[in-house]
Amino acid sequence: MESRERAEKLSELGDLLTSLSNRPVVSVRYGRFPDGATPDHGLGPLAGHVHDLVAELHPIWERYIARGAVPPSASQIEARLEPLTADEAIELMTALASDDLVWPSSKLMDREIAHHTVTRLVTWLGSGATWWTNRQGNSWEPVSACTFDGVVAGSDGEYFAILIQLGED
Repeated sequence: MESRERAEKLSELGDLLTSLSNRPVVSVRYGRFPDGATPDHGLGPLAGHVHDLVAELHPIWERYIARGAVPPSASQIEARLEPLTADEAIELMTALASDDLVWPSSKLMDREIAHHTVTRLVTWLGSGATWWTNRQGNSWEPVSACTFDGVVAGSDGEYFAILIQLGED
């Protein structure tokens, strides 16, 4: 694939994902792994990008969180992520884009629009994509220093997409 075509694909992925962003509450990151970085869809590089996004957002949230609280390391984040099916990723990412974790009656964006966009995003990455979340049952394993956080991250081995919601009450 030519670099121009890759740039166009990355731009398309970015357009989909950024339309779900409501920063600083809902933030996104997307990109393309260097050639050969994740031939087996390994979680390590993807967890590293989740960590980088959390580190970028930490200064914004620092004044609201407990003094001295720091985000987990990339390896700690990797250990806290659980696999999802594509359908589960659609539902969970839709909820994170549209429903506030801290104030459930407060809506961040129209759920139908979020669902449509997330479905397009998951389809864009394809049926071979792997999906991960920090949700385990009815609880969330922390990936940030915030009281509330939820993340869905996916990759087709070449491109990746991350959506995270952070919050404090």
